[in-house]
Amino acid sequence: MKGVMRFGKKGKLSPRYIGPYRIAKRIGNVAYELELPQELAAVHLVFHISMLKKCMGDQG
Repeated sequence: MKGVMRFGKKGKLSPRYIGPYRIAKRIGNVAYELELPQELAAVHLVFHISMLKKCMGDQG
């Protein structure tokens, strides 16, 4: 697909989600800006909430 960045393997075996990444700020009601690493500099920083998945990881 044109304009789509793939992570890891191609096709059905490619990961559906990458991360976790910190939320930098909320943009409006349905979008968030994420803090992405330098390797993902080509990726737009703002994502719709339907593209995000809650991470219940360690905060300590």
